[in-house]
Amino acid sequence: MNKPVFSLFDMDGMLRNAGAERVDEHASRKLSEILEDSAKELMHRARVLAYYAGRKDITRDDIRLAAQMVMG
Repeated sequence: MNKPVFSLFDMDGMLRNAGAERVDEHASRKLSEILEDSAKELMHRARVLAYYAGRKDITRDDIRLAAQMVMG
């Protein structure tokens, strides 16, 4: 199993900032998995956008456009 990219402590904090009084460890783990999957998809789309623009560098605009594509 891979080491999580996002710490459980940070996930717990995010959930508490969203209004949760108590946070189950499994909820923190699941949020971490979902965010990691979403980030991988966003990075892939940004890389494709840069490629089709003829660039090797990914720009802020690539990330913004990819985020719009992923999040709708």
